[in-house]
Amino acid sequence: MADKNSDLQAKLRRLGVVRGARQLKTPRTLKPAPPVDDELLRPFPNQKPLAPTDADDIQPLEKLLPGGQLVSAADGDCFVLDNVYNLSHQHGDDRLADLLDFAPAAAAPFIKDERLAAHDFRDFLFLDTETTGLAGAGTLAFMVGVGFFEPSTHGERFVVRQYFLRDHGDEPAMLLLLDELLTQKAGLVTFNGRSFDIPLLEGRFIMNRLPTDLAERPHFDLLHPARRLWRHRLGSCALSSLENNLLGLRRSQEDVPGWLIPSLYNNYLHSGDARELVRVFYHNQIDMVSMVTLAARVTRLLSQPDPSDHPIDLYSLGRWQADLGLQKAAEQNLRLAAQGDLPLELYHQNLHRLALLLKRNGRSAEALPLWQQIAATSFDDVTAHEELAKYYEWQTQELDQALLWTEQALTLVAGWGRRQQPVRTELEHRRARLQRKQKAH
Repeated sequence: MADKNSDLQAKLRRLGVVRGARQLKTPRTLKPAPPVDDELLRPFPNQKPLAPTDADDIQPLEKLLPGGQLVSAADGDCFVLDNVYNLSHQHGDDRLADLLDFAPAAAAPFIKDERLAAHDFRDFLFLDTETTGLAGAGTLAFMVGVGFFEPSTHGERFVVRQYFLRDHGDEPAMLLLLDELLTQKAGLVTFNGRSFDIPLLEGRFIMNRLPTDLAERPHFDLLHPARRLWRHRLGSCALSSLENNLLGLRRSQEDVPGWLIPSLYNNYLHSGDARELVRVFYHNQIDMVSMVTLAARVTRLLSQPDPSDHPIDLYSLGRWQADLGLQKAAEQNLRLAAQGDLPLELYHQNLHRLALLLKRNGRSAEALPLWQQIAATSFDDVTAHEELAKYYEWQTQELDQALLWTEQALTLVAGWGRRQQPVRTELEHRRARLQRKQKAH
């Protein structure tokens, strides 16, 4: 890692890259602005679009975001803005410091990357891009937001750094600076980065003939765990939905909807007026900080589930653990979920999962009361009745009980209409077999 860092530093020096504060350059010559669609620039009902601007009215990015600085390279510049947060910062219902109570290792069995166990979140770079459109050959990441923990004189802090292209020619400088920062970190944390951000950036490195190991790094993509853990309770697992319904966060009116961002950037390229882009910086910045608190929620639930957790979340966790063969943990969380107030459909699914887990481990007798509970409260499914009939026929040879559950299942199926026939045929075969066995005894 150190050798690679030295090589990149040397490469940057050869290109003429200078980091740190310096005199900002004069804004570039601007093209005439095209007509602006008023509706496009009105994302909020009570907000009026900006009036058309003339040259004297243009607000450059450097003026609107005075904390930013230009970093220059031989073939382009890159605007860089840092925002620094104390770890006590409250973001919705959580503090940034909460994440450091947990480790990426909690997610290793779930995302099947054991390399996560060798690091803590201080070794990871949080990453999110804003682009000129959906992924495709011509798509460009005009903003790359990164976040990282770093020590300071007053303790640790979290830095959100945003690399921004004032025009497409700034891209090589941005990629070099991003790669320089990557040499200091072991892995990545993203939200849907595995499918979108990382392939996009990797393609841009290739287009600029720059090497990168982005796709090979340990990568904790939060989208998949979020879906597995909260889709049953929340439905949508878009980051904005998770902020509202899980993290307790409400964005301010400074925000901008994601679908509008490419148009705002295109308008900026033509006009040079950066007023609307300030909202894009805010949008990306909040995305970065939300990933920190979301990562804390994910790793906490994966490593330290609690009876006070929502029963639907415990069911989702137990189901995921059962799918991965984590049988002891799955049993514990499915039992906790069964004690909570689950909707009837999920309650049945939870008991089915738990009973099947016990049966596969040779503990069918322990699964018996679970099947009985499902059968007593089911009217459109006879799976539990069939399991009970199988148990009494094959495990204890109590044919009367097996026949009783088969008859109850047939009574239920009779009211199903057209879809009853395949199930009914199988149950009638079972009933006939049981009756023959009874006669033989």
